[in-house]
Amino acid sequence: MSARDTTAGLRGGALLILLVAVLLVLPAMLDARSYVLHLLFTVFLFAVFGHAWNLLAGYAGLLSFGNQVFVGIGGFALAIVHYYTPLNVWSALPFSGLAGFLFAWLLAIPLGERFSGRDVWRPIVVALVLWILYEALVRQVPGADVFRSSYVRRVSILLLIFLGALPLLKLQGAYFAIATWLVAESVATVFSEWQVVGAGGGMQIKSDVTLRQLYYSSFALLTVATLIIWRLLRSRYGLALTAVRDDEEAARTVGVDIRRMKTAVFLISGTFTSLAAGLYFMDAVIITPPSAFGISWSAYIVFVVVAGGMGTLSGPIVGAVVFVAIDRLLAGYAGKGLLVLGLASIVIMFVMPRGVMGIVQWFRHLTPEEAVRSRQRWQQLWQVLLGVGGRPVSRGLDTQPGVVSAFLVPGSPLPVLDRDNPAWKPMSEGWQAARAALAASRPDVIVLYSTQWLAVLDELWQGRPRISGQHVDDNWHEYGAMRYDLRIDTNLARACVAAAGEGGVRSKLVDYEGFPIDSGTITAMHFLNPHKDIPVLIAANNIYHDWDATRRLGELAVEQAILQGKRVAVVGVGGLSGTTFREEIDPATDHIASQNDDTWNQEILRLMEQGRFDDLVAEIPRFAKETRADFGMKHLAWILGATGGRLVGAKVHAYGPTYGAGSAVVEFRLV
Repeated sequence: MSARDTTAGLRGGALLILLVAVLLVLPAMLDARSYVLHLLFTVFLFAVFGHAWNLLAGYAGLLSFGNQVFVGIGGFALAIVHYYTPLNVWSALPFSGLAGFLFAWLLAIPLGERFSGRDVWRPIVVALVLWILYEALVRQVPGADVFRSSYVRRVSILLLIFLGALPLLKLQGAYFAIATWLVAESVATVFSEWQVVGAGGGMQIKSDVTLRQLYYSSFALLTVATLIIWRLLRSRYGLALTAVRDDEEAARTVGVDIRRMKTAVFLISGTFTSLAAGLYFMDAVIITPPSAFGISWSAYIVFVVVAGGMGTLSGPIVGAVVFVAIDRLLAGYAGKGLLVLGLASIVIMFVMPRGVMGIVQWFRHLTPEEAVRSRQRWQQLWQVLLGVGGRPVSRGLDTQPGVVSAFLVPGSPLPVLDRDNPAWKPMSEGWQAARAALAASRPDVIVLYSTQWLAVLDELWQGRPRISGQHVDDNWHEYGAMRYDLRIDTNLARACVAAAGEGGVRSKLVDYEGFPIDSGTITAMHFLNPHKDIPVLIAANNIYHDWDATRRLGELAVEQAILQGKRVAVVGVGGLSGTTFREEIDPATDHIASQNDDTWNQEILRLMEQGRFDDLVAEIPRFAKETRADFGMKHLAWILGATGGRLVGAKVHAYGPTYGAGSAVVEFRLV
């Protein structure tokens, strides 16, 4: 961790402690019925709602449109216990969380492996037998019917049996979202007919609670929820969660217990949502099925998370502040609540697609040089908007979007890890020449494909705005670590994911802390983009994509960059012949492993230099078979697709061995 990061962390911790201290003493400084206290109470509750939904959608990839079912169950559990027992509201509040937990557990039951295949019918049969026995009991003792209505009783029991057999957590994407909404609507229908809860008229929750008690209770609930989620995300389960979100099948193949992870987050989310709902309706006094199970709850909760920043710990808290400011203050002043909130949602999606915390994280990771450039861009934009910029802005021929340079470079980290080795110095010099050529082309983005970033099910695109850390190569760990600091063009990455999906290629965005970066990407960026001043688009090498599929992905990436008005430097990261020495050698004596490999490598490079790319493509299958070429030269397929037939030749800046394998730094000439 850098000194800058350490200082920022200490400063942030001090500010957090100060903020907590202020919030703790604030009620004593204000009137007991102060509207400010009520606004903060609402912020705390909606931050908890946001935490619960963010844990599902932002970290586990379970996009729910039915969290209002836990709002309604938590609120009515409090009302039922308080009304029908001698317990006061504070003693009844834990039953809100318990009810949410049990209902979430009911929905999570089918995820277990115990009742799969033919065994799935066993719990259903048991439930039906218990229902028949209960019907017999009610016939003999009518007072034993807690439902007070034969219709509600039968509908409720059928619904419980159905939910107990529903494989909800095995659904993904839109299917999960729609299923959760249908569950919420089904439960709402039962409560609307249930006389015990007043049917459509609802119930009253009369108590003598004070605003200060509600304030401190909601603050405590938010604190506990934040700490639990913080601890969860920083444990080994945190990485497993995001792995499940990004690629469930891939996560399962590396040993992640999908059942346990989904069940855990679902139970935590349901419990906290129900507890927050109990406090909410304790303040509201009256609870009805429409107010408790309304779809507007999902709209509010999603707004809180999206406005603050999905997939971040601080996002729901910041989003709750934004929501209350808009819904209770701005909308109240304008008198058009939902309209103002809808307009605000549209503005946030366009201006801050990653929420407030996305903007904050972007600024936090800016280097001083980038901060200066960013300020200059904003000043230029402001001048244009004000009409102060002089002549109209125009783009010359040298600033038109499109491919401006293309390179084939090796992925071996050895020239970075041991710069003094004479056998690898020519490669380093070739890298320097390529760096100068790339800088002279003045690209807006580097579109990079590395054969070393492997994907299995989907095409993966890096989507985290800033990635930094240390990397130790699996094969060359004895040489030490490589530091990396990459700035990702997330807008272009999202566009590529969408376009690839429309083209029939399953694609996903990778966006979580700690995702491993491959040696090839780090090596290429170390040499080609040392100052981190050019953002990069990084695409994975899906091992099941053939030459044509990879070529099409390169073409697609450049198409999306051109649509965004960007100049593109295309980089394919990978080697030539793939035969390496099995025994240990003196690195200073490194050479191509076999004469056949060397002959083939030079023939491939000669065809590139002469611009005979049709002949080159025809020779690739034989070359790959005889020399164990790096993934069949799919990185060349990426370059050919991205450049769209504009290659007319190449300049080989360096060719040599990397522990027996063939490597080259090649700059292509474009027409």
